[in-house]
Amino acid sequence: MDAERIVRLTQESVRELIESERVHAISKHPPGQRREERWPFPGTVEVWLPDECYGEKHLLATLHNLSQHGLGMRSRRPVPVDTKISLAIHQPELSCYGHAVVRHCTRTHAGYLIGIEFIFESEEASETA
Repeated sequence: MDAERIVRLTQESVRELIESERVHAISKHPPGQRREERWPFPGTVEVWLPDECYGEKHLLATLHNLSQHGLGMRSRRPVPVDTKISLAIHQPELSCYGHAVVRHCTRTHAGYLIGIEFIFESEEASETA
């Protein structure tokens, strides 16, 4: 992918991003507990929160890990579970943008670890129909 372009978040763009940085990862969970492998992925996630969220609507978070259907990020502020967000993932290989929903938000000693599930365009269309 051309790093000069910003592309829509699709299963193909996520797959290409993962393959561009594939590193050996040792699973922390027993077989069958996770739906898919998560890859350590340092970087930046730009997040836009909906109007109903309290406080600042735009934040930068640290990308922690990436999987085919979501990501883990670290943030200084919490984001409520089930919040639909807009986001952009910025990597040297590509930047991609799209929508997601917060699946968990866990307080840590240095802020919050937030689990995000991607909403791909075909899923968005079926939700509005």
